[in-house]
Amino acid sequence: MFTTGSSLLGKVRKGYHEVTRSRIGPLALESPLGERGSTLFRAVHIQQKAQVAVRVFSQPMGMTPEAKEEFAQQMESLKALRHPNIVRCYGGGFDAKDAYLVYELADGDSLFATLKRKERLPWELVLDLGLQLCEALHVAHQAGWIHGRIRPDKVIVSTDGTKVKLADFRRGTAASAPLTAEQLAYCAPETISENPIVDAASDLYSVGAVMYHAITGQSPFQATNALSMRKAIAETVAPPVATIVFDCPVWLSSIVEQLLSKESIKRPFSANATVMALREAQRRASEGIGVAQHATSGFSPLQLNTNRAEAEKALGHKKKKKKKHQDDNGSDPAGIFERPLFLLAILVAAIGLISYLAWPLSESALRTKAEMLMTRHDADGIKGAPNKYLQELADRFPDGKNGQWAVSQLEDIEMEAEMELAEARIQKHKRFGLEPTSEGERKYAEARKFESFEDRITALELYKGIVNLLKDEENERAFVNLARKRIAEIEAKPPSGEELRMLLKRKLEQADKLYRDGNTVGAKQIWEGIVNLYRLNKEVQPIIEEAQKKIDDLQQSS
Repeated sequence: MFTTGSSLLGKVRKGYHEVTRSRIGPLALESPLGERGSTLFRAVHIQQKAQVAVRVFSQPMGMTPEAKEEFAQQMESLKALRHPNIVRCYGGGFDAKDAYLVYELADGDSLFATLKRKERLPWELVLDLGLQLCEALHVAHQAGWIHGRIRPDKVIVSTDGTKVKLADFRRGTAASAPLTAEQLAYCAPETISENPIVDAASDLYSVGAVMYHAITGQSPFQATNALSMRKAIAETVAPPVATIVFDCPVWLSSIVEQLLSKESIKRPFSANATVMALREAQRRASEGIGVAQHATSGFSPLQLNTNRAEAEKALGHKKKKKKKHQDDNGSDPAGIFERPLFLLAILVAAIGLISYLAWPLSESALRTKAEMLMTRHDADGIKGAPNKYLQELADRFPDGKNGQWAVSQLEDIEMEAEMELAEARIQKHKRFGLEPTSEGERKYAEARKFESFEDRITALELYKGIVNLLKDEENERAFVNLARKRIAEIEAKPPSGEELRMLLKRKLEQADKLYRDGNTVGAKQIWEGIVNLYRLNKEVQPIIEEAQKKIDDLQQSS
């Protein structure tokens, strides 16, 4: 997994999988992973019966003691590199003339393969992807690791589309290996220069290039050969993401633009700074804050090329006049701030303020503060209450009335967070075209489908079924709570059987109009929806039969 100049680790034999081999060390090799020439294999640990991935490093002329020692040291360093978004290395060893490293067999497929299937991804998913990659890089960079070859084939997307893992960390630069034009597209300018530099800033550039491709469906630069690609990277500026994908927020587009800066000093300071910027972009996009408002809002990890004066003018902010620091006699009173008594008074006031702020709040004061914060609906409101006051109230006064109230509020907030994540999971699976990963998700998605069809009667029955069947399943708690919430909202205005019949009649009329207007596809979708969703409902059987007859007539006429 390493490339270190002339050492063993930089001498990987091409086409190794063409060599017939069934075992290395304690591992039975099953099949190659990746493209032709890959040295990565799917394998199984013979004794532990565990599925793993193994990368083989071959040195036909044998290994020197120094090379073995270097490999072993870097192997131990890789084992210590742990993060949920990094493919874990379990270790490795030597076998005859070969060395090998063993990795977890990550669930899912590469981002490269995912983009081949889907062309591009929704910007919300790419923002999550970027956050996870930068969080992984923050840990890696702090541990002294530079990836150097971040591109879509090095990013593993989980089967459910909610998690990514960065694979294939190695020591050294990537510039020493010949790269194709497609691979070069994600390289920072300084890594392919005459004197290549591979560092944390170049990793961030590559993350920006990967995000650019995932959002737009194309890499930042296109070229037919490696030489043209190198020239494009050095001299051409990629068009902003927002000019290609119009629904991408300017916040995200701006961050990707910063990551792709030609000069490393103009990129975000670190992976952690990029995480902060992405999180702020996520928040500002959700709150609908405009660019001009952002430009006048003061410090931010987001950097936009927007003039503050112009933004204030656009927002109608009046420029404040500077106050003169002179008294009526024309003398400057600023000298008072240099007097000893004044400075002493300031010091005493500061000490008093610090003491006041450091003094722990009483039980009632903590509850008051928490309630005030929870009445707000911005990013610092109810989500900030647990960390600031509720948790302290629960910890310091566990047996008090307010402490028990705090515990109850924390449980409610945790439940709301779980439901938000569950809803987000459904949306992501829908976007990726993936199947539900649990029975609760499947049933809840089915109920929501009826609601989207404006059928609250069937939806209500399905929601109640979720609660009755899964209420004792801990791993389905989020969907049970979501179902309870929908039940309460529907029962607040209970539907009737007549409501369903009227709904389906309106749907039939809508389909008939579409058919008369020549939109047979739209009409057929409605008829099929009625039949598929309500075929078991005896109360509306005449309407089902009418819709089925329409479908049959359409098929016969075609």
